[in-house]
Amino acid sequence: MAGKTLGRSSGSLNAPIAAFTMAVILCSYCISSINTARREAQSSSSVTSTTTTRQKRTDAQQSWVQQALEESRSSEGGKNGN
Repeated sequence: MAGKTLGRSSGSLNAPIAAFTMAVILCSYCISSINTARREAQSSSSVTSTTTTRQKRTDAQQSWVQQALEESRSSEGGKNGN
């Protein structure tokens, strides 16, 4: 009876202790992964908004250039007609 703990042998407690330890480690890993994914999603959304702003600027510059080309074409058309 010297090797028994709580009415069981000392080896019979190893499996439940190992299972509990693995469950704790797995849960902490899952929580850590979820938090990391959230942080990456927030940082990528800020990158996306920056990219969208750059695209709007590029579109505005292109529209300005397009407008200038149309004006120059129309003024050349008026000069050629005279």
